Amino acid sequence: MGKSKLSTICGLKVEDVELAEGEFGISFENGVSLAVYNKYESVGFSLDDARWLAGNAVADVNESADTITIRFQNNWMLRIDMRDEAYTGPEAIQLRVPGEPIVVWN
Repeated sequence: MGKSKLSTICGLKVEDVELAEGEFGISFENGVSLAVYNKYESVGFSLDDARWLAGNAVADVNESADTITIRFQNNWMLRIDMRDEAYTGPEAIQLRVPGEPIVVWN
C-alpha cells in the first residue's frame, strides 16, 4: 500500500476539536482540517477531554483497510472504524488541505 494521504497531518498541531452528533472534527495549524463521520473511539482520553488535544501534534498515522489510527504526541489515539458496517455517511472521513483537492474516504 502506498503512503497514506493522512500522512499530511503528521507533525501538525491540533488547534481545535469539535464534537457534534455523529462527527468528530479536528482543526490543525496551517488551515488543515479532518472531519470523521464513521464510528470512532478515543484511546487514552474520554470524549469529554477531547478539547485537551489542542496543542498536541500528530505523532503518526496508521491506515489499514479496517482501521485508521491517529496517534498524538501525548500518546492519546483516535481510532476510526473503516469497515463497511461502521459507515454512517455522508462519507467516512474528509481531509481538507488549503490549496489541494479535498480527500474523501467512503
